Amino acid sequence: MKTTRMERVFKMHRFFVSADDIRGDIAYIDKQEARHIKKVLRLKAGDEVILFDGSGQEYRALLMESGNNVLSARITEISIKEDSPDISLCLVQGIAKGDKMDNIIQKATEIGAAVIYPLSSERTIVRLQGDNAVKKVSRWQHIAREACKQCRRNVVPLIKPVMEIDQVCQEIGEFPALMLYENEQNNRLRQVLNSIKETVLANGKIFLIVGPEGGFSEVEVEKARIQGVKIASLGPRILRTETAGIAASSIIMYEYDLM
Repeated sequence: MKTTRMERVFKMHRFFVSADDIRGDIAYIDKQEARHIKKVLRLKAGDEVILFDGSGQEYRALLMESGNNVLSARITEISIKEDSPDISLCLVQGIAKGDKMDNIIQKATEIGAAVIYPLSSERTIVRLQGDNAVKKVSRWQHIAREACKQCRRNVVPLIKPVMEIDQVCQEIGEFPALMLYENEQNNRLRQVLNSIKETVLANGKIFLIVGPEGGFSEVEVEKARIQGVKIASLGPRILRTETAGIAASSIIMYEYDLM
């Protein structure tokens, strides 16, 4: 049985290439991707691949002969595949310890988050400052790109610099936002989403704020409330931070018909 064009495309390997590294019909692939292509996948000149630049453009291309440290591809077809939802989900995630944050970035990218804000809060265990913070954000941006390769997403979410709750509130401004808080007694997530739906649709953006392992302090919750952030509970069970953010993100995407 012959394979269709779409099936052939889905079987092709996908790689990220910066828009700055595309000149005319030639794409220059960075060293890390080139090493994976040559040493792991054993692809060679003439093999067809899919490239994406993280902003919605996708390219079919043929690998070209190259030296040890250089790999390029000739673009044969360009398509614009803007696959971002109509509403931008901005996930403000309390920084989690170990590799939990890596997993959160990966899964949030797969679900469709547009922007991810790493949040340093009162109960954050891992404190990131200066060069360490910059390096972590760079690593998380790389993880987001890798997740896009796997899930065939063409727009890479932006990972913002590490912020505190006051800075996040400034970023939110007048946009609709909600904070998950385990001690909230009156408002479940679905109730809050229904109450702000018209505002979210009108603004095209929603912020979701999730605490770290220790959750939020009452002071932080009150700061958010004063800003106009809606406080919501995920129910009677206490979820881990890596579960709460992804579960709530999925619910938002589903409730607003973005999946």
